[in-house]
Amino acid sequence: MMRIGSFVILLSLTLLLSSCRTGGVILKETPLNASETRKSVVSVIGQPRHMTKDGRELSSNYYDRKLEPIEKMEAARERIYTRVSILGDRRPFDIQVEVLVERRNQNGQFEQIGLDDNRAKVLAEKIRQALHQSRDNRNVIDDFRSF
Repeated sequence: MMRIGSFVILLSLTLLLSSCRTGGVILKETPLNASETRKSVVSVIGQPRHMTKDGRELSSNYYDRKLEPIEKMEAARERIYTRVSILGDRRPFDIQVEVLVERRNQNGQFEQIGLDDNRAKVLAEKIRQALHQSRDNRNVIDDFRSF
């Protein structure tokens, strides 16, 4: 009886811990507000193909393995896009950068086949640099609020 209880506890802990894994790269505690963060992200990934109403999740346009835009989507077998999420309800925000890879299946529909964490690291570093440039160019007097 004791073995079954231990097995159930071990199994539930394993499932709990494995479900918390996130893909991509997370930039911790970024200093800017949400709108400045969004501007920095757009400067790196380009004009987003999709953005949530609150502007906290942005998806780039589709591109190929050579980072070139896909001209004829109907002929493409594989496509890649970047999804950036601004996490947290107030500053400092965390930013999650994921590069998703999709491949066309037998039905002609695209389905996600994985994540490209190496490209996510490169893009996350570019976003980090854009955030620091934006912070350095900010006008301190205009951003000061006495209340």
